Amino acid sequence: MTVDQPVVPLHRYVEHLMGMPISLALRGRHVDDEAAHDAWRRCLDSLRVVDATFSTYRDDSFLSRLNRGEVTADDGPPEVREVLDLGERARLESGGAFDVRRVGADGTSRLDPDGVVKGWAVQRAAVAFADLPDTDYCLSAGGDMVCHVADDTRPAWRIGIEDPHDPSTLAATVEVRHGAVATSGHAHRGQHVVDARTGAAPAAVASVTVLADDLTWADLDATAAYALGPEALAWLRGRIGRRGLVIWDDGRSDVFGDPT
Repeated sequence: MTVDQPVVPLHRYVEHLMGMPISLALRGRHVDDEAAHDAWRRCLDSLRVVDATFSTYRDDSFLSRLNRGEVTADDGPPEVREVLDLGERARLESGGAFDVRRVGADGTSRLDPDGVVKGWAVQRAAVAFADLPDTDYCLSAGGDMVCHVADDTRPAWRIGIEDPHDPSTLAATVEVRHGAVATSGHAHRGQHVVDARTGAAPAAVASVTVLADDLTWADLDATAAYALGPEALAWLRGRIGRRGLVIWDDGRSDVFGDPT
């Protein structure tokens, strides 16, 4: 004898923002009603404010004005100082491999906090769904995501980790009930991360995936570990509350942290 499991309603949303696809899956009571639509709008509004503040591509963003010397960090909203403080903490904890400050060939420096902003912004935006009763959500930005399951009788979200050597296939699958997943690597954007200690692209590592309680630190740790190159796995093993997967350029892979 078998018992049919009830079908849980699910609805997906997609918007292109901050130069990447923002996607949402809602599962449960509020998936395609006014409460869900309002939460989605508030989520996108939060991300638009972040883009207007921190975009490195918009001449009118606060960050662009800051890099031109027209304003100081203290002239901006408190979120500017929060992001810069997170970047400084990540720099110290990574031994300098991660840094939001970039020094050009002419010796001038500018701030580029993209390695902080995406995960931090999406974690903040996900708060919009916290008030939806009996509703699970999975909010993703460019493949990094925040997941929550409101009803423990429902299954966890299953997240596929791409093989950086063949992004059409999966290297692993993880289940997430409450937490975040972030990946840093060269499969889609090339060598966009450098080891700030040397200014060179990291060697030996193809991708780093980190699972953590929130996306701010999942993303920061994935980026910092990738920048560390050959030191990635050893560094990640010292990060409390993190688990995930390091895939090397030679095709090997290593799991770190508690696999449960």
